[in-house]
Amino acid sequence: MKKFLLLITLGLFISCSNIQHPDYAKNLETTKQWFEVFVTEDLDATMDFYADEIEYQSAFYQGPIMNKEQTREYLKGWQDAMEDITWEAENYLPGADPETGIPNGSVRTYGYWSGTNTASGKTFRGLWYHYLTFNEEGKIINGADFGDATGLVMSVMPDQE
Repeated sequence: MKKFLLLITLGLFISCSNIQHPDYAKNLETTKQWFEVFVTEDLDATMDFYADEIEYQSAFYQGPIMNKEQTREYLKGWQDAMEDITWEAENYLPGADPETGIPNGSVRTYGYWSGTNTASGKTFRGLWYHYLTFNEEGKIINGADFGDATGLVMSVMPDQE
């Protein structure tokens, strides 16, 4: 009975502790670097963070799951359309495997994108959420953007004359 109580206590302690995946700290730093590079609008350097077999979810309504080339075009579209881009993270959080709920080294973040639309000169600031999952080499293998992409684009369009 003492062993049983000890095992129950130990199990409860472990389940309530903040156990992290061993790669989380490294992937967190990579995520922060990705945001730092993206805002420089160096598309080649940005794409160096991705594995060849990436699956990335667009933030646009009914946006597709994209491969690496499609992800490149998606990111290029944002960089071409916006100037003075900044990312202001509110938080970075560890991710978990969606099937098991066990930490998997992925990184989730939410915060504010801001900048200026190239064509109209209108500024924007919008709340967004992102997740990134990494392979053993530290490259992004999947991820997604969640925010009102269509609303953002519509709000900074040039005025109708």
